[in-house]
Amino acid sequence: MQGGFISEAERVAELLAHVVTRAVELRVTQVEHVLHQLIERGAVRADIDNRTIATMVFGAFLRGDAAAARASLPEQLTTILWPALTTRP
Repeated sequence: MQGGFISEAERVAELLAHVVTRAVELRVTQVEHVLHQLIERGAVRADIDNRTIATMVFGAFLRGDAAAARASLPEQLTTILWPALTTRP
């Protein structure tokens, strides 16, 4: 549904602002919170850019892929991003 709203943003700019404020920003903040918790536990490096990583992770789910393709996305993101984030070799 968010993808549909975003695609209408060219015609209705206020709609995109609404989606960003009410949906995207809330979820990016949740991912940032999880990253912060992982940093506190020592599982993730403290020098990462939480905001950029959270935006990348959440934004990946808005690509408009079919549900089957999105189903494997968490595993793909973890495989690609985790080695760069973890404090363990």
